[in-house]
Amino acid sequence: MRILAALAAVLAAAGSVAGAAPLFVESGATVLGGLNVSARSGSWGDYDGDGDPDLLIQVTGSSPSNVLLRNETIGLETAAFTNVTDLLDSADGNSNDSWSAAWGDYDGDGDVDLFMGMTNGSSFEGDLLRNMTVETGTPEFVDVTAVTIPNDEWPQNLAWNDIDLDGDLDLLMGMELTPYELWLQGPGGAFTAAGAATGFGLSTSHAYGMAVGDSDGDGDTDVYISTCRGGGNIPNAFLVNQLMETGSLSFIDIANTNGTQYLANSYNAEFHDFDDDGDLDLFMVGTSGNPSKIFRNDGGNQFTDVDTVTGHSLLSTNGSSYNGGRCIDYDNDGDLDLFFHDNGFGRARKLFRNDGGWEFTDVTVAVGLDAPAESAFDSAWADYDLDGDLDLYAANTLSAGPERLFVSGASESGNGWFHVRLRGFPGNSTAIGAQIYATLHEGASEERTLRRDANANAGTFHQSDLPVHFGLGDATQIDALRVVWPNGSEQMVGAATVSQEIAVIYDAPSTPAGVLLN
Repeated sequence: MRILAALAAVLAAAGSVAGAAPLFVESGATVLGGLNVSARSGSWGDYDGDGDPDLLIQVTGSSPSNVLLRNETIGLETAAFTNVTDLLDSADGNSNDSWSAAWGDYDGDGDVDLFMGMTNGSSFEGDLLRNMTVETGTPEFVDVTAVTIPNDEWPQNLAWNDIDLDGDLDLLMGMELTPYELWLQGPGGAFTAAGAATGFGLSTSHAYGMAVGDSDGDGDTDVYISTCRGGGNIPNAFLVNQLMETGSLSFIDIANTNGTQYLANSYNAEFHDFDDDGDLDLFMVGTSGNPSKIFRNDGGNQFTDVDTVTGHSLLSTNGSSYNGGRCIDYDNDGDLDLFFHDNGFGRARKLFRNDGGWEFTDVTVAVGLDAPAESAFDSAWADYDLDGDLDLYAANTLSAGPERLFVSGASESGNGWFHVRLRGFPGNSTAIGAQIYATLHEGASEERTLRRDANANAGTFHQSDLPVHFGLGDATQIDALRVVWPNGSEQMVGAATVSQEIAVIYDAPSTPAGVLLN
Protein backbone atom coordinates (compact mmCIF):
# COMPACT_ATOMS: atom_id res chain seq x y z
CA MET A 1 0.00 0.00 0.00
CA ARG A 2 1.19 3.49 -0.73
CA ILE A 3 1.36 4.58 2.91
CA LEU A 4 3.59 1.66 3.81
CA ALA A 5 6.05 2.60 1.10
CA ALA A 6 6.08 6.23 2.17
CA LEU A 7 6.85 5.27 5.77
CA ALA A 8 9.50 2.63 5.16
CA ALA A 9 12.41 5.06 5.43
CA VAL A 10 11.00 6.65 8.58
CA LEU A 11 10.52 3.35 10.36
CA ALA A 12 13.93 2.10 9.32
CA ALA A 13 15.51 5.19 10.81
CA ALA A 14 13.58 4.57 14.02
CA GLY A 15 14.90 1.02 14.21
CA SER A 16 11.55 -0.68 13.65
CA VAL A 17 12.49 -2.88 10.71
CA ALA A 18 12.51 -6.65 10.65
CA GLY A 19 15.05 -8.22 12.93
CA ALA A 20 15.54 -5.10 15.01
CA ALA A 21 15.38 -5.26 18.79
CA PRO A 22 13.48 -4.26 20.76
CA LEU A 23 10.03 -4.51 19.19
CA PHE A 24 9.04 -0.98 20.26
CA VAL A 25 11.15 2.12 19.61
CA GLU A 26 10.42 5.22 21.69
CA SER A 27 9.99 8.02 19.14
CA GLY A 28 8.36 10.85 21.07
CA ALA A 29 11.19 13.28 20.41
CA THR A 30 10.90 12.95 16.64
CA VAL A 31 7.22 12.14 16.11
CA LEU A 32 5.70 14.25 18.91
CA GLY A 33 8.40 16.91 18.79
CA GLY A 34 9.47 16.32 22.38
CA LEU A 35 6.08 17.48 23.69
CA ASN A 36 6.06 17.88 27.49
CA VAL A 37 2.64 18.71 28.93
CA SER A 38 2.09 16.59 32.08
CA ALA A 39 -0.54 14.38 30.45
CA ARG A 40 -3.12 12.35 32.34
CA SER A 41 -4.30 10.26 29.37
CA GLY A 42 -4.81 10.28 25.61
CA SER A 43 -7.44 9.34 23.06
CA TRP A 44 -7.28 8.58 19.34
CA GLY A 45 -9.87 9.80 16.83
CA ASP A 46 -9.78 10.72 13.14
CA TYR A 47 -11.32 14.17 13.59
CA ASP A 48 -10.44 15.39 10.05
CA GLY A 49 -11.65 12.23 8.32
CA ASP A 50 -8.51 11.66 6.26
CA GLY A 51 -8.03 8.03 7.30
CA ASP A 52 -5.29 8.25 9.93
CA PRO A 53 -5.88 8.58 13.70
CA ASP A 54 -5.29 11.96 15.32
CA LEU A 55 -4.34 12.26 19.00
CA LEU A 56 -6.04 14.14 21.84
CA ILE A 57 -3.83 14.45 24.94
CA GLN A 58 -5.58 15.20 28.24
CA VAL A 59 -3.48 17.38 30.53
CA THR A 60 -3.58 17.81 34.29
CA GLY A 61 -2.75 20.90 36.31
CA SER A 62 -1.83 23.20 33.46
CA SER A 63 -3.24 25.23 30.59
CA PRO A 64 -4.22 24.27 27.98
CA SER A 65 -6.00 21.29 29.48
CA ASN A 66 -5.99 19.40 26.18
CA VAL A 67 -3.61 19.17 23.25
CA LEU A 68 -4.86 18.10 19.82
CA LEU A 69 -2.33 16.69 17.35
CA ARG A 70 -3.17 16.13 13.67
CA ASN A 71 -1.63 13.00 12.19
CA GLU A 72 0.25 13.73 8.95
CA THR A 73 0.63 10.11 7.78
CA ILE A 74 -2.00 10.61 5.08
CA GLY A 75 -1.74 13.80 3.07
CA LEU A 76 1.78 14.91 3.89
CA GLU A 77 2.84 11.24 4.19
CA THR A 78 5.16 11.87 7.11
CA ALA A 79 5.09 9.90 10.34
CA ALA A 80 4.68 12.96 12.57
CA PHE A 81 2.04 15.25 14.05
CA THR A 82 1.09 18.92 13.80
CA ASN A 83 -0.18 20.74 16.88
CA VAL A 84 -3.70 22.03 16.15
CA THR A 85 -4.78 22.78 19.72
CA ASP A 86 -6.10 26.14 18.54
CA LEU A 87 -9.14 24.24 17.22
CA LEU A 88 -10.06 23.40 20.82
CA ASP A 89 -9.12 26.84 22.13
CA SER A 90 -11.47 28.53 19.68
CA ALA A 91 -14.31 26.19 20.67
CA ASP A 92 -14.35 26.42 24.47
CA GLY A 93 -11.22 28.17 25.73
CA ASN A 94 -9.66 24.80 26.63
CA SER A 95 -8.73 26.04 30.10
CA ASN A 96 -10.04 23.40 32.50
CA ASP A 97 -8.29 20.41 34.03
CA SER A 98 -9.20 17.49 31.75
CA TRP A 99 -10.04 13.99 32.99
CA SER A 100 -11.96 12.09 30.33
CA ALA A 101 -12.77 12.13 26.63
CA ALA A 102 -14.88 10.24 24.08
CA TRP A 103 -15.02 10.45 20.29
CA GLY A 104 -18.27 9.69 18.47
CA ASP A 105 -20.41 11.03 15.62
CA TYR A 106 -23.41 12.00 17.75
CA ASP A 107 -25.00 14.20 15.06
CA GLY A 108 -24.62 11.63 12.28
CA ASP A 109 -22.97 13.97 9.78
CA GLY A 110 -20.01 11.68 9.10
CA ASP A 111 -17.29 13.23 11.27
CA VAL A 112 -16.50 12.36 14.90
CA ASP A 113 -17.41 14.80 17.64
CA LEU A 114 -15.75 15.09 21.04
CA PHE A 115 -17.11 15.09 24.58
CA MET A 116 -14.62 16.08 27.29
CA GLY A 117 -15.12 15.67 31.03
CA MET A 118 -13.32 18.35 33.01
CA THR A 119 -12.97 19.96 36.40
CA ASN A 120 -11.74 23.38 37.37
CA GLY A 121 -11.16 23.71 41.11
CA SER A 122 -14.55 23.43 42.78
CA SER A 123 -16.56 23.63 39.54
CA PHE A 124 -17.24 20.72 37.22
CA GLU A 125 -18.41 20.41 33.65
CA GLY A 126 -18.44 18.26 30.57
CA ASP A 127 -18.20 19.91 27.18
CA LEU A 128 -19.62 18.59 23.91
CA LEU A 129 -17.66 19.93 20.95
CA ARG A 130 -19.42 19.42 17.63
CA ASN A 131 -17.11 18.72 14.71
CA MET A 132 -18.05 20.96 11.77
CA THR A 133 -15.61 19.53 9.21
CA VAL A 134 -18.33 18.07 6.96
CA GLU A 135 -20.47 21.20 7.13
CA THR A 136 -17.71 23.76 6.51
CA GLY A 137 -15.10 21.76 4.60
CA THR A 138 -12.49 22.82 7.16
CA PRO A 139 -11.82 21.23 10.57
CA GLU A 140 -13.60 23.27 13.23
CA PHE A 141 -15.21 22.56 16.61
CA VAL A 142 -18.17 24.39 18.15
CA ASP A 143 -19.17 24.12 21.81
CA VAL A 144 -22.81 22.97 21.80
CA THR A 145 -23.02 21.86 25.43
CA ALA A 146 -25.70 24.38 26.42
CA VAL A 147 -28.17 23.15 23.81
CA THR A 148 -27.34 19.42 23.99
CA ILE A 149 -26.00 18.14 27.34
CA PRO A 150 -26.16 21.01 29.87
CA ASN A 151 -24.37 19.23 32.71
CA ASP A 152 -22.49 20.51 35.73
CA GLU A 153 -20.96 17.22 36.84
CA TRP A 154 -17.54 15.56 36.94
CA PRO A 155 -17.50 12.72 34.38
CA GLN A 156 -14.74 10.17 34.98
CA ASN A 157 -15.73 7.63 32.31
CA LEU A 158 -17.44 8.41 29.04
CA ALA A 159 -18.85 6.10 26.37
CA TRP A 160 -20.91 6.79 23.28
CA ASN A 161 -23.38 4.00 22.55
CA ASP A 162 -26.85 3.51 21.10
CA ILE A 163 -28.03 2.22 24.45
CA ASP A 164 -31.76 2.47 23.64
CA LEU A 165 -31.44 1.11 20.08
CA ASP A 166 -33.25 4.03 18.47
CA GLY A 167 -30.55 4.59 15.84
CA ASP A 168 -28.54 7.44 17.36
CA LEU A 169 -25.75 7.72 19.91
CA ASP A 170 -26.40 8.28 23.60
CA LEU A 171 -23.77 9.18 26.21
CA LEU A 172 -22.93 7.10 29.28
CA MET A 173 -21.18 8.85 32.17
CA GLY A 174 -19.44 7.32 35.16
CA MET A 175 -19.15 10.00 37.83
CA GLU A 176 -16.71 10.97 40.57
CA LEU A 177 -19.10 12.52 43.08
CA THR A 178 -22.67 12.05 41.83
CA PRO A 179 -24.76 9.10 40.58
CA TYR A 180 -23.86 7.65 37.18
CA GLU A 181 -25.71 9.42 34.40
CA LEU A 182 -27.19 8.33 31.10
CA TRP A 183 -27.96 11.01 28.51
CA LEU A 184 -30.42 9.81 25.88
CA GLN A 185 -30.41 11.62 22.54
CA GLY A 186 -33.70 12.87 21.20
CA PRO A 187 -34.84 14.93 18.20
CA GLY A 188 -32.63 17.79 17.13
CA GLY A 189 -29.57 16.49 18.96
CA ALA A 190 -30.89 17.39 22.42
CA PHE A 191 -30.17 14.95 25.26
CA THR A 192 -32.25 14.05 28.31
CA ALA A 193 -30.81 12.76 31.59
CA ALA A 194 -32.30 9.30 32.21
CA GLY A 195 -29.98 7.72 34.76
CA ALA A 196 -32.40 7.78 37.69
CA ALA A 197 -35.42 6.77 35.63
CA THR A 198 -33.72 3.72 34.10
CA GLY A 199 -31.81 2.40 37.12
CA PHE A 200 -28.48 3.37 35.57
CA GLY A 201 -27.87 6.23 38.00
CA LEU A 202 -26.96 4.25 41.10
CA SER A 203 -26.82 6.41 44.20
CA THR A 204 -23.46 4.90 45.19
CA SER A 205 -21.15 6.56 42.70
CA HIS A 206 -17.42 6.74 41.96
CA ALA A 207 -16.36 5.42 38.58
CA TYR A 208 -12.85 4.76 37.30
CA GLY A 209 -13.50 1.99 34.79
CA MET A 210 -16.37 1.31 32.39
CA ALA A 211 -16.78 -1.87 30.35
CA VAL A 212 -19.43 -1.60 27.63
CA GLY A 213 -20.78 -4.49 25.55
CA ASP A 214 -23.53 -7.05 25.05
CA SER A 215 -22.38 -9.46 27.76
CA ASP A 216 -25.42 -11.77 27.57
CA GLY A 217 -25.80 -11.75 23.79
CA ASP A 218 -29.41 -10.60 23.78
CA GLY A 219 -28.89 -7.64 21.44
CA ASP A 220 -28.70 -4.72 23.85
CA THR A 221 -25.71 -3.14 25.62
CA ASP A 222 -24.72 -3.95 29.21
CA VAL A 223 -22.31 -1.95 31.38
CA TYR A 224 -19.81 -2.81 34.11
CA ILE A 225 -18.52 0.02 36.32
CA SER A 226 -15.39 -0.26 38.45
CA THR A 227 -15.33 2.18 41.37
CA CYS A 228 -11.72 2.35 42.64
CA ARG A 229 -12.85 2.37 46.25
CA GLY A 230 -11.31 -0.17 48.58
CA GLY A 231 -13.03 -1.65 51.60
CA GLY A 232 -16.30 -2.35 49.82
CA ASN A 233 -17.88 0.97 50.78
CA ILE A 234 -18.76 1.57 47.12
CA PRO A 235 -19.17 -1.78 45.34
CA ASN A 236 -18.71 -2.29 41.61
CA ALA A 237 -21.81 -2.51 39.43
CA PHE A 238 -22.80 -4.90 36.63
CA LEU A 239 -25.75 -3.18 34.96
CA VAL A 240 -27.71 -5.55 32.73
CA ASN A 241 -29.85 -3.83 30.11
CA GLN A 242 -33.46 -5.05 30.15
CA LEU A 243 -34.49 -3.46 26.84
CA MET A 244 -34.79 -6.70 24.89
CA GLU A 245 -36.50 -8.53 27.76
CA THR A 246 -39.09 -5.87 28.64
CA GLY A 247 -39.31 -3.57 25.64
CA SER A 248 -38.22 -0.54 27.65
CA LEU A 249 -34.80 0.71 28.71
CA SER A 250 -33.92 -0.21 32.30
CA PHE A 251 -31.02 -1.75 34.19
CA ILE A 252 -30.57 -4.33 36.95
CA ASP A 253 -27.33 -4.57 38.94
CA ILE A 254 -26.22 -8.23 39.22
CA ALA A 255 -22.58 -7.77 40.32
CA ASN A 256 -23.27 -9.41 43.68
CA THR A 257 -24.73 -12.56 42.13
CA ASN A 258 -22.85 -13.27 38.88
CA GLY A 259 -19.27 -13.67 40.15
CA THR A 260 -17.88 -10.26 39.20
CA GLN A 261 -18.15 -8.22 42.38
CA TYR A 262 -14.71 -6.96 43.38
CA LEU A 263 -14.53 -5.07 46.66
CA ALA A 264 -10.75 -5.11 47.03
CA ASN A 265 -10.23 -2.03 44.79
CA SER A 266 -10.21 -1.92 41.01
CA TYR A 267 -9.69 0.65 38.27
CA ASN A 268 -9.94 -0.01 34.52
CA ALA A 269 -12.54 -2.48 33.19
CA GLU A 270 -13.23 -3.79 29.65
CA PHE A 271 -15.29 -6.48 27.92
CA HIS A 272 -13.43 -8.71 25.41
CA ASP A 273 -13.66 -12.25 24.03
CA PHE A 274 -10.40 -13.79 25.25
CA ASP A 275 -11.17 -17.48 24.57
CA ASP A 276 -12.76 -17.24 21.09
CA ASP A 277 -16.07 -18.68 22.25
CA GLY A 278 -18.07 -15.73 20.94
CA ASP A 279 -19.10 -14.12 24.23
CA LEU A 280 -17.54 -11.28 26.21
CA ASP A 281 -15.29 -11.90 29.17
CA LEU A 282 -14.50 -9.17 31.72
CA PHE A 283 -11.01 -7.76 32.26
CA MET A 284 -10.41 -5.69 35.40
CA VAL A 285 -7.33 -3.84 36.66
CA GLY A 286 -6.56 -4.18 40.36
CA THR A 287 -5.12 -1.09 42.02
CA SER A 288 -3.71 -0.11 45.43
CA GLY A 289 -1.76 -3.37 45.57
CA ASN A 290 -4.72 -5.59 44.64
CA PRO A 291 -4.70 -8.31 41.96
CA SER A 292 -5.95 -7.77 38.42
CA LYS A 293 -8.56 -10.19 37.12
CA ILE A 294 -10.14 -11.76 34.08
CA PHE A 295 -13.62 -13.15 34.67
CA ARG A 296 -14.59 -15.80 32.08
CA ASN A 297 -18.09 -15.58 30.69
CA ASP A 298 -19.79 -18.94 31.25
CA GLY A 299 -23.06 -17.90 29.60
CA GLY A 300 -26.20 -16.48 31.11
CA ASN A 301 -24.18 -13.54 32.46
CA GLN A 302 -22.43 -15.83 34.94
CA PHE A 303 -18.65 -15.48 35.28
CA THR A 304 -15.70 -17.42 36.72
CA ASP A 305 -12.46 -15.90 38.00
CA VAL A 306 -9.81 -17.52 35.76
CA ASP A 307 -7.43 -17.67 38.74
CA THR A 308 -9.57 -20.60 39.88
CA VAL A 309 -9.12 -22.24 36.47
CA THR A 310 -5.32 -21.94 36.31
CA GLY A 311 -4.69 -22.32 40.05
CA HIS A 312 -2.57 -19.16 40.25
CA SER A 313 -2.85 -15.39 40.05
CA LEU A 314 -3.46 -13.93 36.61
CA LEU A 315 -0.15 -12.00 36.54
CA SER A 316 3.34 -12.70 37.80
CA THR A 317 3.40 -9.20 39.30
CA ASN A 318 -0.11 -9.17 40.74
CA GLY A 319 -0.35 -6.77 43.63
CA SER A 320 1.09 -3.77 41.80
CA SER A 321 -0.80 -0.49 41.87
CA TYR A 322 -1.92 -0.35 38.25
CA ASN A 323 -4.54 2.11 37.05
CA GLY A 324 -5.04 2.16 33.30
CA GLY A 325 -5.12 -0.97 31.18
CA ARG A 326 -5.87 -2.12 27.65
CA CYS A 327 -6.51 -5.45 25.96
CA ILE A 328 -4.64 -5.32 22.65
CA ASP A 329 -2.97 -7.74 20.23
CA TYR A 330 0.47 -6.10 20.22
CA ASP A 331 2.25 -8.95 18.40
CA ASN A 332 -0.46 -9.72 15.78
CA ASP A 333 -0.64 -13.38 16.79
CA GLY A 334 -4.43 -13.41 17.07
CA ASP A 335 -4.97 -13.30 20.83
CA LEU A 336 -5.39 -10.42 23.26
CA ASP A 337 -2.48 -9.28 25.40
CA LEU A 338 -2.66 -7.15 28.56
CA PHE A 339 -1.16 -3.69 28.95
CA PHE A 340 -1.06 -1.72 32.21
CA HIS A 341 -0.16 1.84 33.13
CA ASP A 342 1.01 2.67 36.64
CA ASN A 343 0.28 6.02 38.28
CA GLY A 344 3.50 6.57 40.17
CA PHE A 345 4.00 3.32 42.07
CA GLY A 346 6.82 1.18 40.66
CA ARG A 347 7.29 0.84 36.92
CA ALA A 348 5.47 3.09 34.50
CA ARG A 349 4.24 0.38 32.11
CA LYS A 350 3.73 -3.38 32.00
CA LEU A 351 2.94 -5.59 28.99
CA PHE A 352 1.94 -9.24 29.33
CA ARG A 353 1.90 -11.57 26.31
CA ASN A 354 -1.05 -13.94 26.02
CA ASP A 355 0.31 -17.50 25.76
CA GLY A 356 -3.09 -19.19 25.62
CA GLY A 357 -4.95 -21.10 28.30
CA TRP A 358 -5.29 -17.94 30.42
CA GLU A 359 -1.50 -17.78 30.85
CA PHE A 360 0.32 -14.45 30.47
CA THR A 361 4.05 -13.67 30.43
CA ASP A 362 5.65 -10.35 31.36
CA VAL A 363 7.48 -9.10 28.24
CA THR A 364 7.84 -5.45 29.24
CA VAL A 365 11.64 -5.38 29.20
CA ALA A 366 12.02 -7.65 26.16
CA VAL A 367 9.86 -5.48 23.89
CA GLY A 368 11.32 -2.13 24.98
CA LEU A 369 8.54 -0.66 27.12
CA ASP A 370 10.26 -0.75 30.50
CA ALA A 371 10.99 2.57 32.19
CA PRO A 372 11.07 4.24 35.61
CA ALA A 373 7.82 5.66 36.88
CA GLU A 374 6.87 7.97 34.02
CA SER A 375 3.43 7.64 35.41
CA ALA A 376 -0.04 8.50 34.21
CA PHE A 377 -3.55 7.17 34.61
CA ASP A 378 -4.01 5.73 31.14
CA SER A 379 -2.44 5.26 27.72
CA ALA A 380 -3.85 4.75 24.23
CA TRP A 381 -3.09 2.32 21.40
CA ALA A 382 -3.62 2.81 17.64
CA ASP A 383 -1.91 2.03 14.36
CA TYR A 384 -0.90 5.65 13.96
CA ASP A 385 1.46 5.03 10.99
CA LEU A 386 -0.90 2.60 9.18
CA ASP A 387 1.63 -0.22 8.86
CA GLY A 388 -0.58 -2.92 10.40
CA ASP A 389 0.53 -3.02 14.04
CA LEU A 390 -0.50 -1.11 17.15
CA ASP A 391 1.63 1.76 18.43
CA LEU A 392 1.45 3.14 21.96
CA TYR A 393 0.99 6.70 23.11
CA ALA A 394 2.13 6.60 26.75
CA ALA A 395 1.05 9.59 28.82
CA ASN A 396 3.56 11.02 31.28
CA THR A 397 2.20 12.91 34.28
CA LEU A 398 4.52 12.99 37.25
CA SER A 399 8.11 12.75 36.06
CA ALA A 400 8.19 16.17 34.33
CA GLY A 401 9.46 14.39 31.24
CA PRO A 402 8.30 14.31 27.62
CA GLU A 403 5.31 12.42 26.27
CA ARG A 404 6.16 9.00 24.87
CA LEU A 405 5.22 7.38 21.57
CA PHE A 406 6.39 3.80 21.15
CA VAL A 407 6.41 2.80 17.47
CA SER A 408 5.90 -0.91 16.90
CA GLY A 409 7.73 -3.12 14.44
CA ALA A 410 5.34 -6.07 14.86
CA SER A 411 4.07 -5.83 11.28
CA GLU A 412 7.51 -7.02 10.15
CA SER A 413 7.33 -10.16 12.31
CA GLY A 414 5.57 -12.33 9.73
CA ASN A 415 2.21 -12.39 11.52
CA GLY A 416 -0.71 -11.20 9.44
CA TRP A 417 -3.06 -8.38 10.36
CA PHE A 418 -6.37 -6.94 9.22
CA HIS A 419 -8.19 -3.65 9.78
CA VAL A 420 -11.92 -3.16 9.36
CA ARG A 421 -13.26 0.38 9.02
CA LEU A 422 -17.01 0.36 9.49
CA ARG A 423 -19.27 2.81 7.72
CA GLY A 424 -22.56 2.61 9.53
CA PHE A 425 -25.95 4.25 9.25
CA PRO A 426 -26.34 8.03 9.73
CA GLY A 427 -27.09 8.03 13.46
CA ASN A 428 -23.95 6.01 14.21
CA SER A 429 -21.68 6.49 11.22
CA THR A 430 -18.66 4.65 12.64
CA ALA A 431 -20.83 1.83 14.04
CA ILE A 432 -19.77 2.07 17.69
CA GLY A 433 -20.79 -1.18 19.37
CA ALA A 434 -20.76 -3.36 16.24
CA GLN A 435 -19.38 -6.90 16.54
CA ILE A 436 -16.97 -8.29 13.94
CA TYR A 437 -16.22 -12.01 13.62
CA ALA A 438 -13.26 -13.27 11.56
CA THR A 439 -12.98 -17.02 10.91
CA LEU A 440 -9.48 -18.41 10.28
CA HIS A 441 -8.37 -21.87 9.05
CA GLU A 442 -11.97 -22.86 8.32
CA GLY A 443 -12.46 -26.63 8.26
CA ALA A 444 -9.05 -27.37 9.77
CA SER A 445 -8.27 -28.57 13.28
CA GLU A 446 -6.94 -25.13 14.16
CA GLU A 447 -10.12 -23.32 13.04
CA ARG A 448 -11.00 -20.35 15.23
CA THR A 449 -13.26 -17.33 15.04
CA LEU A 450 -12.00 -14.07 16.49
CA ARG A 451 -14.49 -11.56 17.87
CA ARG A 452 -13.64 -7.88 18.14
CA ASP A 453 -16.15 -5.16 19.07
CA ALA A 454 -15.96 -1.70 17.51
CA ASN A 455 -14.88 1.08 19.85
CA ALA A 456 -17.25 0.14 22.65
CA ASN A 457 -15.21 0.15 25.88
CA ALA A 458 -14.55 3.35 27.78
CA GLY A 459 -11.79 1.75 29.82
CA THR A 460 -10.39 4.25 32.31
CA PHE A 461 -10.54 7.83 31.06
CA HIS A 462 -11.02 7.66 27.30
CA GLN A 463 -12.98 6.15 24.45
CA SER A 464 -11.24 6.13 21.08
CA ASP A 465 -12.91 5.76 17.70
CA LEU A 466 -10.75 3.64 15.40
CA PRO A 467 -10.79 0.93 12.73
CA VAL A 468 -11.05 -2.51 14.31
CA HIS A 469 -7.66 -4.27 14.48
CA PHE A 470 -7.15 -8.02 14.08
CA GLY A 471 -3.86 -9.81 14.50
CA LEU A 472 -4.02 -13.03 12.47
CA GLY A 473 -0.88 -15.01 13.29
CA ASP A 474 0.10 -17.36 10.47
CA ALA A 475 -3.27 -17.24 8.69
CA THR A 476 -2.95 -16.34 5.01
CA GLN A 477 -6.56 -15.27 4.63
CA ILE A 478 -9.77 -14.61 6.52
CA ASP A 479 -12.15 -17.34 5.38
CA ALA A 480 -15.31 -15.57 6.54
CA LEU A 481 -15.95 -12.09 7.90
CA ARG A 482 -19.27 -11.30 9.59
CA VAL A 483 -20.43 -7.94 10.94
CA VAL A 484 -23.25 -7.64 13.45
CA TRP A 485 -24.30 -3.98 13.32
CA PRO A 486 -25.48 -2.14 16.44
CA ASN A 487 -29.12 -2.51 15.35
CA GLY A 488 -28.73 -6.31 15.23
CA SER A 489 -28.65 -6.76 11.46
CA GLU A 490 -25.91 -9.01 10.10
CA GLN A 491 -23.75 -8.63 7.03
CA MET A 492 -21.41 -11.21 5.51
CA VAL A 493 -18.18 -10.36 3.74
CA GLY A 494 -16.48 -13.13 1.80
CA ALA A 495 -12.93 -14.36 2.13
CA ALA A 496 -10.28 -11.62 2.33
CA THR A 497 -6.51 -11.65 2.13
CA VAL A 498 -4.53 -10.60 5.17
CA SER A 499 -2.48 -7.46 5.82
CA GLN A 500 -4.90 -4.92 4.42
CA GLU A 501 -7.57 -2.50 5.58
CA ILE A 502 -11.08 -2.72 4.21
CA ALA A 503 -14.25 -0.73 4.68
CA VAL A 504 -17.52 -2.52 5.29
CA ILE A 505 -20.46 -0.31 4.42
CA TYR A 506 -23.79 -0.81 6.17
CA ASP A 507 -26.41 -2.55 4.05
CA ALA A 508 -24.19 -2.50 0.97
CA PRO A 509 -23.94 -5.59 -1.27
CA SER A 510 -21.22 -7.89 0.04
CA THR A 511 -18.07 -8.27 -2.02
CA PRO A 512 -15.36 -10.90 -1.69
CA ALA A 513 -12.90 -8.51 -0.08
CA GLY A 514 -14.97 -5.59 1.15
CA VAL A 515 -13.75 -2.22 -0.09
CA LEU A 516 -9.98 -1.84 -0.15
CA LEU A 517 -8.62 1.33 1.44
CA ASN A 518 -5.25 3.07 1.01
